[in-house]
Amino acid sequence: MKKVNPKNTRSKGYAQVLKRIQKDKVCPFCTAHFLKYHTRPILKNGRHWILTENFNPYPGTTHHLLVVSKKHVAHFKDLPPAAHAELFAILAPELKRRGIKGGGLFMRFGDGDYNFSSVGHLHAQLIVGVKRGTNTELLLAPLGFKKKSKK
Repeated sequence: MKKVNPKNTRSKGYAQVLKRIQKDKVCPFCTAHFLKYHTRPILKNGRHWILTENFNPYPGTTHHLLVVSKKHVAHFKDLPPAAHAELFAILAPELKRRGIKGGGLFMRFGDGDYNFSSVGHLHAQLIVGVKRGTNTELLLAPLGFKKKSKK
């Protein structure tokens, strides 16, 4: 499993950061290295998860939070049941504090060649856009790949 995958990025700037991490041969989400590469504040430090803001938010988001597993795993099946419960427990107070009325929560897991993850360390992303209106468009997040349709 790759620690980082610069091919699975949305911007050249973030790809450069991942190439530097790749050169350092570390996992940027492991607690020993997390603050070296992550520049946003830690909002909550739980037993199983770290809650923080994404330093490379998707364009158009009003909130983009990361919940990073403290245990270096690539798949949620490798976490203890207590970690599953804490994931939601760590997010709930932050949703209330920010007054978030709706959004999306997703987690890519396993091999990044299937899920477009740029970091092979389990984490979830909470993404919030704006309320649907006449001058809005979809906020899209890549979750994997599909076969090209034949035209």
